Amino acid sequence: MEEVDAVLIYPSAGESGKSTFSPPHSLLSIASSLVGEYNVKIIDQRVDPNWKSRLKTYLNTQPSAVAFSAMTGLQIRYALDTARYIREEAGNSVPLIWGGVHASMLADQTLDNEYVDIIVRGEGDISFKEIVKRRKDGKSIKDIDGISFKEYGKKIHNPDAKLLNLNEIGNIPWELINVEDYISDGSLMFEPGTVKRMLDIGVTSKGCPHKCSFCYNLFFNKMYWRGMSAEKTFERFKQVIDDFKVDGIWVHDDNYFVDMKRVEKISDMMIKNNMDVQWTSSGITVFTYAKMPDDIKDRIVQSGCSSFRFGIESASPRILQMIDKPNTAEQVYEVNNDTKKHNISPIYSFMIGFPTETREEILETCKMVVKLKKENKKCKVHGISVYTPYPGTPLYELACKNGFAPPGTFEGWSNIYWGSKDVAISLCEVDREYLDNVQDISYLNSDWFHYIIPKWLRILSKPARMWLNYRWQHQMFNASFELDLYRKARRYLYA
Repeated sequence: MEEVDAVLIYPSAGESGKSTFSPPHSLLSIASSLVGEYNVKIIDQRVDPNWKSRLKTYLNTQPSAVAFSAMTGLQIRYALDTARYIREEAGNSVPLIWGGVHASMLADQTLDNEYVDIIVRGEGDISFKEIVKRRKDGKSIKDIDGISFKEYGKKIHNPDAKLLNLNEIGNIPWELINVEDYISDGSLMFEPGTVKRMLDIGVTSKGCPHKCSFCYNLFFNKMYWRGMSAEKTFERFKQVIDDFKVDGIWVHDDNYFVDMKRVEKISDMMIKNNMDVQWTSSGITVFTYAKMPDDIKDRIVQSGCSSFRFGIESASPRILQMIDKPNTAEQVYEVNNDTKKHNISPIYSFMIGFPTETREEILETCKMVVKLKKENKKCKVHGISVYTPYPGTPLYELACKNGFAPPGTFEGWSNIYWGSKDVAISLCEVDREYLDNVQDISYLNSDWFHYIIPKWLRILSKPARMWLNYRWQHQMFNASFELDLYRKARRYLYA
């Protein structure tokens, strides 16, 4: 086999039952700076049952680098398992390089792990390419910006690398993955039956100017927003539509709608070119939508946008203020009604269990979900999640003061995920069982659950879902056998 220069690994997170995944965009971004000069391979453990044999073949060519992109939680566990396998096969001949938000935020602790040699902090496109180049040329990596590494037992953190100019990055190297593995019917984001082939195309901007106190953006992007030009964004849309014959695209920006002139220009180009596609974006704030003029909304919709995704989090004025969310509950209801005028499906997500939150404040949020669905039949709700503290966020310190005990090791963070016993504490004024019951009943009634559940199971589970919907509508959050069965099944799938 030809020599492989770099292997990029996207670990499993134990997912089961999900019909499609988003492409490994973090790795595709890194790879875009390497293709053409170096032989790069991407392994996505979520979709490739033969990943281990492929990895072994690549290791036999002695690549210059093997890298992992892992989020806080189960991905760390699966990535560390893979790192152990690499050490067994290749010894110390190949450096184990880690990237992503978690390793960047806790670089010092992460470096303590024996299966971490180098960390690429923040955006890794420039730094990682320089590592591969230096390694192939037999040169030192010591002065590369944006990396942390170990040398003779000492941990060294070099200065941060400069932020990318998104207009200078290369095209997405879709050829490195099987795109068909990531195409879905679009019913998660669009009205069922209106889209046949949807693809998450990644980001066209990075960062967010808001300061929500639970969000990684405050640390990772320093509240700084950058966007591709309208022209480059349009070409990215067009390439995906032409090459993969999709009729739905999901733009995975944290906040696509920061620069409204850019949004308008992209929409106008899509209209002018008769682009027959539905599209949506991962994020828009209620605050942004509320101040958007009607004529711009209409042009965005005319260009094919049929759903907006809002992170509402809470209906409580006190909680909204505490987490620095830039909107009020009243604005949420106004937006919910306004989207009907423009034929837009609003998609909502919520959180409970914030430090100091009361039962009454939690019920405010639950009642908001019920009311939003009642007032707008087109709205989708992706459930209510229990807040989990993540390092590097302002709310993290308050969580620690209210009982959260952060893991003392990198591997310990692999147990910080939805449903883990390590986060089975309450940071608010109700017990954990109550929080879990609200979360699970909301999820089992959510549009997200309806999307991932197999069609045959939807029919069989209809009586149970009717009962759970009754419980949800009447805020009956007591423990029950059906929730115990659901949790046992989930623990089995994620074991």
